[in-house]
Amino acid sequence: MLLAIDTSAGTTVAVFDGDMMKSFISYEDRFGHAENIGFAITRALDEAGIVASDLTMVAVGRGPAPYTGLRVGIAAGVSLATALNIPAVGVITLLAVAKKHPSGKVLIVADAKRKELFVASFSDGEVIMPPSVSTMEQISKLSDFQQVDGSCDAGLVGKYAIWAGASGMNLTDTSALYLRSPDVSPSKGKRVTG
Repeated sequence: MLLAIDTSAGTTVAVFDGDMMKSFISYEDRFGHAENIGFAITRALDEAGIVASDLTMVAVGRGPAPYTGLRVGIAAGVSLATALNIPAVGVITLLAVAKKHPSGKVLIVADAKRKELFVASFSDGEVIMPPSVSTMEQISKLSDFQQVDGSCDAGLVGKYAIWAGASGMNLTDTSALYLRSPDVSPSKGKRVTG
């Protein structure tokens, strides 16, 4: 049994038994990842009719995505896998979305905020341009590619993890793929005199 978690947009969790998705839970709130992740995992397990100890693997979406939401899903998934002593695997979300489009020239595009986009391009399923940050102006030059919405969810993460595992791919990297610095930075400190 595989538990898949993705918080690259909202908070989604899915349970797979082999190739069959047994449950899928989605919270659309793009800012409530920390509040929703525990409920989503519990509901997904309940809906699938299993308990956590039935799981054999956890797959997490690695992004690219904004900092806070992404780290919540990865931390929850890796912590659960560690507690259960089962493997955790990481899936790059743009690759998971691209798996739905195995033929032709495809440009996967996801909102990166700050008027930027996370993009990756593929030709007949093969990576042409790996995930990177771009702008609308830059991608407008790729008019020979079909643009596809890069929004991902736990269902796509789980399907990709199952396919990649069967293909012998190494998904052991569960680190977040941010592709740029966070929106906030530590303060330079305040001088205190007295």
